[in-house]
Amino acid sequence: MKAPGRKTAGFTLLEVMIVVAIMGIMAFIAIPSFQGLIYKYRARTAAREFVGLFMRAKTASVQAPIALGSSPYQLRVDCANDAFSVAPTLPGGGKSSFTAASDFPGVNIFALEAHLNAAPTATGAGMTGNVTRTFDRAGSSSQDNVANTRNYTVFFEAPGNNRYRVQVYGTVGAIKVITGW
Repeated sequence: MKAPGRKTAGFTLLEVMIVVAIMGIMAFIAIPSFQGLIYKYRARTAAREFVGLFMRAKTASVQAPIALGSSPYQLRVDCANDAFSVAPTLPGGGKSSFTAASDFPGVNIFALEAHLNAAPTATGAGMTGNVTRTFDRAGSSSQDNVANTRNYTVFFEAPGNNRYRVQVYGTVGAIKVITGW
């Protein structure tokens, strides 16, 4: 028996249902924000992985020129498949190729030749070719058999206007990451 004047502790079913309903509404409102953060993270990660791969290829070409022989490192951006890679395989392990489908779902990857400040039109429409650069033993990069085409820009775009561009200055082997375009 309950002692006179004492209440039992606990919540009523109505109170629990109200709290659950409020939590459901808050979760419904927050889901789009989380999705946007996920896409932003994926686009930023893709840009950072590209920079890392570029720097590893540049460093390997300077540190091990004898190992290269007649096969210098080539960095390739494949716009048709939303991918980028280095060949031959870099020393010391690590990943040498990335694709949006498996590494950065929802991210589009494309590049513009010889442009550093241009923005693509229609979110990469018509960008289905490849951009390939060869690293020389000094760490600079150039397009084979084409003069004055060392510079290029690689674009990473995810839904929700999450955009990053990486400007590559091939003559000096420098790189710059910029948010948006």
